[in-house]
Amino acid sequence: MSKCIGCGVKLQSTDPLKKGYLPEIVMLEKGEEVYCKRCHDIRAHNKKYESENNFNDYFNKIKIIKTKKALVLLMIDVMDIYGGFIPRLSEAIGENKLIVLVNKVDVIPKSIKLKSIETRVKEVALANNLKLESVMLISSKSKNNINKVVEKIAKLKRPFKGHKKHITTFEDCYVIGCASVGKSTFLNAISELYLNDNKNRLTTSDQFNTTIDFIKIPLDQKDYIIDTPGIINTSSFGAYLDYESVKVLTPHNYLKPKTYQLNPDQTIFLGGMVRIDFLEGSNISSSFYVSNNLYLHRTKTVNANNVFEKNLFSLLKPPLTKEEYERIKNNKELIFENNNDVKDLFISGIGFIHISGENVKIKVTLFENINVNWVDTII
Repeated sequence: MSKCIGCGVKLQSTDPLKKGYLPEIVMLEKGEEVYCKRCHDIRAHNKKYESENNFNDYFNKIKIIKTKKALVLLMIDVMDIYGGFIPRLSEAIGENKLIVLVNKVDVIPKSIKLKSIETRVKEVALANNLKLESVMLISSKSKNNINKVVEKIAKLKRPFKGHKKHITTFEDCYVIGCASVGKSTFLNAISELYLNDNKNRLTTSDQFNTTIDFIKIPLDQKDYIIDTPGIINTSSFGAYLDYESVKVLTPHNYLKPKTYQLNPDQTIFLGGMVRIDFLEGSNISSSFYVSNNLYLHRTKTVNANNVFEKNLFSLLKPPLTKEEYERIKNNKELIFENNNDVKDLFISGIGFIHISGENVKIKVTLFENINVNWVDTII
């Protein structure tokens, strides 16, 4: 049965309300080089579709990888290096080697050492019991280091060129990662650079679950690099906000850090999603590495509740609507201290905050499902 070249779904012409629908006449006219109606709507009209997110279904789909002799490329977002590691990934890929691709590094300011990010990612990969081969820093959008990834794949696949026997260490290469991390854009870049195919065949968009099933892209006559569906990261704000809010949180340009010199009893709001109260400390400095479009508001802690109530949905946004707020209103409070060292606060779906000072103590209030990490600085 034919598959959509944009999302990998099996095509059908019987039910317009089900995935993979395409009128039979279009299938007959265009053969196998065809997009399903959903992909056509996304590509041509930027139509929005409701996302599905069943982890068990997703896990059952990708766990086939452990039965293969494969190389796995895990793509994560440089703004969310903790949330980007898929739960139980080691179970799904088995003994296969892993390369972690840290995407969107072109938005990171030069003040941040990329080598430090690489070191941090290695630590997280090893903590997840993954057989890490290497970490590579890329940008799918600007095609930064795409050539190095392809060269790395080729070198790992046939490491003994001069050997009499043609030794191949793995067969296909699987690209996995959370939804909207840039997998399809990455594969379109490979097609353009190495296959002379600049049609951007894989459907890409800012909405989740654009890729529905496995899509094979030939690397040569026998070998494939395979795009896989993404799983929505439910520990990230992006899983609970609407499309327009997610656009606000997603960096599209070089980050311009916002830095504040603070005293105790001051509060900073990150839109209407996160509240950070600075409880104790001296010489406190905080730099926010978040989307340039995300509004930050500083106020005295004594006034914070009143500021929030008056400015939610206006100054303090996202969320943009009451419906969005209802999804993220159940908060947790976390207390962090720095013990005179320098720390970074990672908030999944938003970015990270660099905090320094003496005997700093902060309280972070945010939606209970969001992943938060308080770690030694990478700057």
